[in-house]
Amino acid sequence: MATTLRVLFTGGGSGGPTTPLLAVNEALGALGPTESRFLGTTSGPERAMVEEAGIPFYAIPAGKLRRYFSWQNFTDPFRILAGGIIGLKHLLQFKPHVVVSAGSFVSVPVAYAARALGIPQVLLQMDVLPGLANRLMAPASSALGYYFPSSERAFRRIPERQHVGPVVRNSVYQGNPERANQRFQLNPDPPVLLITGGGQGAVGLNRAIQPLLPTWQEHFQVIHLTGRGSKADLANGSRYQAHEFVNEGMGDLLARSQLIITRAGLGILGELAILGKDVILVPLPNSHQELNASALAEAGAITLLNQQELAENGSQWWSKFWSTYQPGITGQRMQSYWPSRGTTVFASLIRQQGLRVS
Repeated sequence: MATTLRVLFTGGGSGGPTTPLLAVNEALGALGPTESRFLGTTSGPERAMVEEAGIPFYAIPAGKLRRYFSWQNFTDPFRILAGGIIGLKHLLQFKPHVVVSAGSFVSVPVAYAARALGIPQVLLQMDVLPGLANRLMAPASSALGYYFPSSERAFRRIPERQHVGPVVRNSVYQGNPERANQRFQLNPDPPVLLITGGGQGAVGLNRAIQPLLPTWQEHFQVIHLTGRGSKADLANGSRYQAHEFVNEGMGDLLARSQLIITRAGLGILGELAILGKDVILVPLPNSHQELNASALAEAGAITLLNQQELAENGSQWWSKFWSTYQPGITGQRMQSYWPSRGTTVFASLIRQQGLRVS
């Protein structure tokens, strides 16, 4: 009888570190019997995402190591300590074979508690620039999956390191344009332009694109995901509709879209790469996203656009872009940029680590 692999996922604070963990949980279930538990933050969006996926969720305190002055710097060490203690309790109760994180400060104390108990820790490094949380967890980790070869250098102390492709949900592979037409009441003929700024990056992008929305409707049906709590200035019409976010049906919507304007977070970029979509990246200014976007732009896999240029010269930029745009060209390069079967390969790495000590 096959061993049931017990996996403890840790992370959250945003959807970025959460979505790939839910995707790999699906893949682990396909590889063999799996029991999962998820430790996340008390206030992030991950609770709803995890519980919708049917995984037991438990909130633990989380602190952050800031490189600037904040009064929270005086209280966060106590939150980190409390997170470690509660995380240790879950480790002793659940007895996981392996702990998995995609980078989040809530994960750091749990990683070291797992190491003290001899439980393997597996990291997923998606961005070009390794975040502080993953760098802090590296000494406590036994295996790493990474998207960009340049980021591997920061993790040479991790014994097993594997270059993987995007870790994405089954719903992305199963996306159906016809279902999107029905769900979003789309005309089946005109192409779709999808605009999404994610959670933290939506406000600036929403503001920058507003003057271009009428122009885009001349060529596309525009679907604008404004982000939670954000409202569009333009009223919904026959060729424009705004939604704060889309959860159910997002795979279908991505499949239906011809062109996507988005930030450079690796969660959605991995999904768009799998689908071979044409992408205009507007990275969050002064963030790690700029390096992600530059790496893909150098390979000709995306079109890179600075947010300030979009805000100040958007109409001129769009005219130039549209005059030379050939649908599908950059999408093909995007699809071949990363290794294939990333979700299954990363799941196999996790299973290998867990069963090695089971």
